[in-house]
Order: sequence, then structure tokens, then C-alpha cells
Amino acid sequence: MKKLKYLFALPAVLLCSCNDFMDLSTEQNIPTEDAYNTVQDVQNGLNGIYYALGHYYFYGRNVIALGDIAADNAVASAATGHFLSLNRYNFSDTDGDLNYIWIGGYRVLDRTTRTIQGAYRLLENTENHYLSETDIASLHSYISQSCAIRALAAHKLVNIFALPYRNTQTNSQLGIVVLKDEPIEAFDVVKRSTVEETYAQILSDIAEAKATYAYVDNYNAGTNEDGLILLDQYYMNKAAIYGVEARVSLDMGNYAQAILAADSALTLRAANPVTNEGYLNMWSSTAISDEDIFTIAKSEDDNLSANALNTLYGSYRCAVTSDLVRLFGANDIRLKLISGTHPKKFDGIPTSQAVNNIPVFRVSEMHLILAEAYAQTGDIAAAQEHLFFTAKRNTDLTEADLPSDKDALLAFIAQERRRELFEEGFRWYDARRTGERISVSNGAYQNFDIAAFLYPVPASEINAGFGVEQNIGWEETLPE
Repeated sequence: MKKLKYLFALPAVLLCSCNDFMDLSTEQNIPTEDAYNTVQDVQNGLNGIYYALGHYYFYGRNVIALGDIAADNAVASAATGHFLSLNRYNFSDTDGDLNYIWIGGYRVLDRTTRTIQGAYRLLENTENHYLSETDIASLHSYISQSCAIRALAAHKLVNIFALPYRNTQTNSQLGIVVLKDEPIEAFDVVKRSTVEETYAQILSDIAEAKATYAYVDNYNAGTNEDGLILLDQYYMNKAAIYGVEARVSLDMGNYAQAILAADSALTLRAANPVTNEGYLNMWSSTAISDEDIFTIAKSEDDNLSANALNTLYGSYRCAVTSDLVRLFGANDIRLKLISGTHPKKFDGIPTSQAVNNIPVFRVSEMHLILAEAYAQTGDIAAAQEHLFFTAKRNTDLTEADLPSDKDALLAFIAQERRRELFEEGFRWYDARRTGERISVSNGAYQNFDIAAFLYPVPASEINAGFGVEQNIGWEETLPE
């Protein structure tokens, strides 16, 4: 039996030309039943998913940049103007970067839905399609990756364009337009689901990702060879699926499930802790490190130029805030990744200043999820243990120095997430999740309740007239 290989190139296929996700686009000209006739077709669809996910419209820049620049971690430059409207909260529903996030997110949702549907259609008639056992296992792997990526993309979109999930509420507030069994075809009239329904679909996608990956595990167990070449950290591997679940569960306040999922992600990744030197060096390399669970691969061939995170924090002069810098101890090794107020995580590799991998899930994030979830459930000792995994990067700190009071410990964890995950796009989403009031726009607005705020749906989508409702009154949630 031939080994099942999961290593794919990432070409720019199925490029979308739409201005909003209801418009007629290239991939929507071909019905799914005609576009996915072979296993190779499904793999090509998956390649298109990874391309869309890593595009600067979405996870390749904008959703990450928003996470720091719209919060208290970073500030935009008035001289260059890039991300300035989001930083200063003087945007409108025609803001370009918000429009790109909407388009980019729905490209991912559309492509994942079509790829999942196409793979299942092949599996419904394996004999007529002459599918081998390896083909069948491959298709299950493609479905698993697509489901997990759809969950990841939907989770970002609902956090940006809807009010946050609250585990003590009915969550009947408007969410996003959910894609499940069928893609949205050109000119279809749709409606937004509730936040409750959106999260139900996200959890369903995670469950399906795990179930279809289980088929691959069973196939691997039955082979007489050394085993399959499993997905590495450039792809939505099994550990990364649990990473999605851990992040979503923490967001929902389901701390027990967050603990189970984060622990599973770490167990499956089975990585060795990086040294301080290794931690600093990994940011100037595109090689997989022991910190990576799932990372978006970038290379010099991508020709990122002006659209790279590197450029945003480089020649476009976005910078971290002095408030963030003050959170670091004098002997915290992570301070070496900041020069003045210039963050250096995305300063490129020696041969290209525009190239860095973009980490989506890291080992350190899983430990911080465990720390917060354990603290919320009252297990202070376990919380301190996982917190110290990253906090020890301040070499002056010992585990005994960590707070033992629950509220003080949670406050420390929130600060530690800023220290560990700065420039990686977490802070804005964290403040929404926890309800922490923060200053934004480099201190221009104080005590801002991000949890009560939501961005407008882009005007281009509303004006297209296919049923998407605007977030009525979003202007009233702006900081004052």
C-alpha cells in the first residue's frame, strides 16, 4: 500500500474577483458537481483554501493587524495612513480594510464549503470514481482540513462583525451568514444567522474535522508500512484542529472543554520547549519551530511587498505602544523583539524583509489558554504551571512570583498574553472576550468597552441587495 502524502503546493487557484461574496465570481461559474470530479480536483480546491486563508485580505495581514492596531498594543502612523482609520476609530462602512476582511473571510467560507461538498460527492460513489483506499483516506483528510479552516474563518468573522458570544445569554444577536451544506450561489438571497447559530455551526465543523480525521487515523493504523506521512505544521493538522477547539471553547466560556482541547493539541504536537535563543531566532526563519502548531507558510516567491505584515510594521511605520513596552521586565527576553517601539517579529528573513511565516496556533498560546481556563475553574496551581511556560521568558521571574489570588492571576494572564502574543493579533479579540475595558487609539480614548462594540458590515455587501442586514446602530458603539 502506497504511503498517503499530505504535502501540497499552495498555488493561487480559483481566484475570486467579487466585490462582495454574493457577486458572480470565477469559481461560482462552475457548479460544484462539475468542478470536483477527481481527487486531484479536491486537492486543488484545498490549495485554493490555503491561499485564501493566507491572503492579506484575511489571515495573511488584516485580521491580525486589526487585533493589535485597533486595541492598545499598537498604533498606526499618520504619515503613511495605513490602518489609521481603524486605529483612530474614524472609519465608515466603506472602509477598505474592513471590506477586505469581509471578502477574504467569505472566500475562505465559500471555498471550504465547495471543497467539502465536492469531496463528499466523490465518496458517495467510490466505485464509479475508481477510488483506492489511499484516495478515500486523502478525501477524508481534505474534508477534515476544510472543516477546521471553515470553523477558524467563521470564528474570526463573527468576532469582528457581531457582538461577542456570552455563555450566560441567549446570544440571539445577529451573527454572520453561515455556510454549511451548500455554497451561496450568485444572486442567492440570504440572511444572517444569530451568534448562537453561528457558534453551533463552528462547533459542528470542529466535530466533523475530528471525525473525518479519525478515518485517516484508522487507515494509518491498518497499514503494514511505517505509517502515513502525516500533516506537518504548514497544514491544518490534528493538533491544530484541537487548537481551533481550544480557542473557540475559551471564547465561549466553556473552560472544561478548553482544557481538554488545549491539552490534546499539546499532546499531539509533542514538541520540545524552545530555548530562549531558539525563541528569538524562530522569528527570522521560515523553518518550523517547536512553537509551531499551524503556521501559514510564506516565501520570497509570494511577492508580498506592500501587502505584508512586515511592511505594515516596517516602512508603513505602525508601532507598538509605549504602554505595551512598559509591561516587560528589564530581563524579559521578548524585549529583544522590540526596538524602541518597533516590533521585530515580522522583520523578515535574512534574504527578504517581506517574508515571515504567520503563526496561527502556537504551543505558547495553548499553555496560556490552559492557564486562563484553569484559573477560571479555580485550579490555581495548574494555572500557574502553564502560565510559567511563557512567563519564565522574563528571566527575573520565578513560579513563586505568580499571583495566587484568582482575580490577580487572571489579570496577570491578560498581561502575559499581551507580552507573549504581541504583533500576532490577539489583543483586540481578547479584550472582547474578557470584557476588559482598555484605551485605544494610542490613549485617545480611555475605558473603551470593546465587548459592546461591533464593526459595520461593508456597505458594498448591504448595497448588493441580497439580504445581508447592517449592524444597526454600530456608530453608537464607537469610543468617545
